[in-house]
Amino acid sequence: MAIKRQILTTSAVIAVLSVLTLTLAGCGSGNDSDPRDSRQADAVGTVATVTKDSSVVAVGFTPDQGYEYFEGTTFEFAAAGGLEAADGTAMDPNMLAVGDRIEVWTDVCAESFPVQCSEPLARLEQ
Repeated sequence: MAIKRQILTTSAVIAVLSVLTLTLAGCGSGNDSDPRDSRQADAVGTVATVTKDSSVVAVGFTPDQGYEYFEGTTFEFAAAGGLEAADGTAMDPNMLAVGDRIEVWTDVCAESFPVQCSEPLARLEQ
């Protein structure tokens, strides 16, 4: 009986450790993958204004219906890596123009009006 109890206890410990390992494996730093490849966009809409400087491109955004949370937001895209073309290739955000349609992924946003989001990523719609 003692051997059977020890086997059950050992099995339970192994099961708990397995679940814990799988759970922790899914908790990466967030830097491992590009959210544009792993989840739907947080906002979809139209470029309303474009202001350019050497390191960022500020894009005034008009959201589509259903994305009103981002009404009046200006997204600042890094000159390198902040924007992709519709096919997923890197694109210079300086190439954006008023009227372009974009999808936007955000991470941390300040709850203000308009919403202010740090380090957004975007993809030009087809």
